[in-house]
Amino acid sequence: MTFDDITALQSAERKAAWADVARRIAHEIKNPLTPIQLSAERLKRRFMKEISSDTETFGLCVDTIVRHVGDIGRMVDEFSAFARMPAPELKEADLGRLLREAIVLQKNAHPEIAFETSGLTAKGPMVTCDRRLIGQALTNLLQNAADAITMSSQDRRAADMGEESADSLRKGEINVALRVEPAHVDIMISDDGTGLPETDRHRLTEPYITHKPKGTGLGLAIVKKIMDDHHGTISLEDRGDKQGTIAILTLPRHNVLGQG
Repeated sequence: MTFDDITALQSAERKAAWADVARRIAHEIKNPLTPIQLSAERLKRRFMKEISSDTETFGLCVDTIVRHVGDIGRMVDEFSAFARMPAPELKEADLGRLLREAIVLQKNAHPEIAFETSGLTAKGPMVTCDRRLIGQALTNLLQNAADAITMSSQDRRAADMGEESADSLRKGEINVALRVEPAHVDIMISDDGTGLPETDRHRLTEPYITHKPKGTGLGLAIVKKIMDDHHGTISLEDRGDKQGTIAILTLPRHNVLGQG
């Protein structure tokens, strides 16, 4: 009698099936988005000045259409990214620089959040990786952390009975730490946001599993796929005695796929 562990095979088959679903969804949804947005914007430009009654409602409705089309567009982009994940092209890259670039982008997008770093030096560490894919993984995790802080802020405002004073707005913070070992590097991204859900937390890196109201469940799945392709790992943990989450990426410094 022979027993074979087919866990990896089953996981690969599930990912391939989900990728096909994502590809079909992206194709069917993306085509009508542009004409919807352009039509809404044209309505606003053409008729805003001609409407004599309740122009505020008209403008609000058009802006709502455009905003939600943008939200759907970003979701479609995630579907496309998951469906078309390329094989990594491994070269030597400065991981510290990739981290700094990803942090700068999120700082500009979320000026209300404080970003702290530790372990980053002026140069290095050098790792064998696909620069673009690792940058995408870092961006996804930083965006996840920012989303968790936003969700926590909204919960706090609701608890404060809708107060809009500056003191009631919870800004939050994201900490990025880099730890260098001889064979690998650890990247730890922690936030003081809403934290991990009580249910399905062990499945958050699977496709279409999410606890965010507008989430697609693909952000962490993309990160997991990138780390698998780099022979690395991703783990999600509670922050400990504080509210929030710690995402830990472990990446080999000299990936076997990149060795000649």
